[in-house]
Order: sequence, then C-alpha cells, then structure tokens
Amino acid sequence: MLVQPQQAGERAGPQVPWKLRDLGLASAWVVVANILLSIPVVIAFSAARDVGDDGKMAAVLVASLAGEVALLGAAAWFSVRRYACGWRALGFRRAVRGGWWVSVAVVLAAYFTLYVYILIVELRGLDWLVPGSTVPDDSFKSAVSLPLVAVLATVAAPIAEETFFRGFLFARLRMRWGTFRGALVSGLLFAALHFNLGALVPFTIIGMLLAWAYVFSGSLWVAIGAHFLFNSVSVILAVVLGGGS
Repeated sequence: MLVQPQQAGERAGPQVPWKLRDLGLASAWVVVANILLSIPVVIAFSAARDVGDDGKMAAVLVASLAGEVALLGAAAWFSVRRYACGWRALGFRRAVRGGWWVSVAVVLAAYFTLYVYILIVELRGLDWLVPGSTVPDDSFKSAVSLPLVAVLATVAAPIAEETFFRGFLFARLRMRWGTFRGALVSGLLFAALHFNLGALVPFTIIGMLLAWAYVFSGSLWVAIGAHFLFNSVSVILAVVLGGGS
C-alpha cells in the first residue's frame, strides 16, 4: 500500500513498493540491453564500404531510441508490472504545487550550471573535460537523421530517462537515504548514462535539479517538461550553429 507524502515524511517522501534489489535488476537489464543494441551499430560501422554516413548515423540513433525504450521498459517492469502499483507510483500524477514555471526555472539553472562548469574547466586549461554531444554533430545537418534526433531528444529521452532515474531510481533511493543523497546517486547514474567524462559533474547536478523539480511539484511531468525544454533548446542551438558552420 502506498503512503501519502505527508504520512511518509519529508525525508523519505512517498513510499513505493519496489525494493533496492529491483533497482539493481533493472539497471543490469539496461546494461545488457545496451550491449545487445550496440551490435547493429558495430556491424554498420564495420561495413563502412556498404553503408553510407547517413546509414551509420541512422544505426546509432535507432540504437539510442531502442536504449530509451529499454530504460522505460525496465522501470515499468520492475515497478508497475511486478507490484501492480499503477503509473502514479512512478510520478505520473498532477502537480500538487508549482507548474510550468518550475520546469523553466530548472532549465535556466541547468544551463547556468553547464556554462559555469565549462567556463571553469576552460579557464583551468582542462578542455578535455568540456562536455561533448552524445549525438554525432553531423546528425544535425542530415535530413535523414535530424527527425530521429528530434524524436530521441525531445520525446524519448525526457519520458524514458525521467521515468527511470527520477520516478523509479530516485523514488526508492530517497526512501533509503533521504532526498539529497537519493538525488545525488540517481543524478550520478543519470550522468554516467551519457558516457562522457566531461558530463559527469554538470549532469549529476542537472539530475539533482530534475529530482528537486519532482520533489517540489510531486509530479514527474514537471521533471519531464524541464528535460524536454532543455533538450529542445540544445537541439535548436545545434541546428542553428551547425547550419552556420
């Protein structure tokens, strides 16, 4: 039985039925799924003579989309299906406070965090720690791959990643360790998903900001909205800057 936020207390938040073991099993499934999904990408790149640049980019993007589906599926399987708790337990409910402005505030804070981090590492001569794009730059210039990038960044990633990292992981870790440590660990795992050393620090903080949006509003939709806005701005900037280069 789920306990309402006011009954559970501010530290633990709403109670969820899944266990820490479920987090481990879901994470292992995601790792295995991504390894399997990388096989067609390796094949596409190894057959470089027969597969053009658009084909290789399409293989990467389709595999990435499938990886997002794996995230969403893992979160749903080890929570909604296993415990028959409904999608509300994962945060899919109306906000109890705040609204669109919370999403906007989180996006502004996220970009502030990102650019301050970039400024610091560049001033210290650590250019190798500048976060790189998780999507090939040429994808933003191709009429074939750009629609896939748009769907991946603005639809699949916000829904799947917020469901897995905030609705599923953070909700259970918060019960165990409290809001701050739960947000920190889930944010660190969220950053690690981007497979970019330079993204580790700023995206951990951004993940914590998204967890705060979820906690403050009581709704995963607010965190999804912030993720959508952040990625949409990033895609638009990449298209504009790419088109001008």
